[in-house]
Amino acid sequence: MASHNFRGQLSLFIVMAGTAVLLALGTVVIVIWPNLLLAGIIIGCCAVLVALVGIRRILDRRWVLWLAVPAFGLTGLGAIMLAEDLGISRVGEVTEVVVVDHTSEVKTVHDSTEPGGRKVYRHEYSLQHIDGSPIDEPLIYRGQDGFEEFDTGDTINVLIDPDGNAPIEPAESIDFAADVALLIVGVLLSAGVYLMCALLLLFGNRRH
Repeated sequence: MASHNFRGQLSLFIVMAGTAVLLALGTVVIVIWPNLLLAGIIIGCCAVLVALVGIRRILDRRWVLWLAVPAFGLTGLGAIMLAEDLGISRVGEVTEVVVVDHTSEVKTVHDSTEPGGRKVYRHEYSLQHIDGSPIDEPLIYRGQDGFEEFDTGDTINVLIDPDGNAPIEPAESIDFAADVALLIVGVLLSAGVYLMCALLLLFGNRRH
């Protein structure tokens, strides 16, 4: 019994450590290379999957996953959002620009999850400097409504990377307080899930 419990606790610790390492790796990738946001998101998703699959294999309690999914999901989301804001703020320069054009595009993506396909929205805002010189890279928003705070003719502040290694983002969209708060909530919930799993193993509720 003690041997089984030790192996379960060790496996749980390995899963916890692997999850933390992957999340840290995804965060570092985004902070250092903001243009590799998709790669960081993929690594973060892998971290969440490692946690969920590991818990499912260690514990024969499916209901635990109902608590684990939102906990690790919030942790991953908070880490990615914080890393993105840190990365863009690190390389971006606050620049006052004018919105000279706004175009939107809607595509229907056909897959097996939604009958009739899923609509994908893309808004593109063309910008220029205050002195009238154009900015080659547009401001992109992927979502149905776009940036509702501004439109053509508005003067706004954005973060622009001179080397073009990070996407242009509105300066006001950087919110470290919200990112940190979300990450803290996710980490606390995830720690609670791991503690609950450890207690279940301690009292013999494990998968043999």
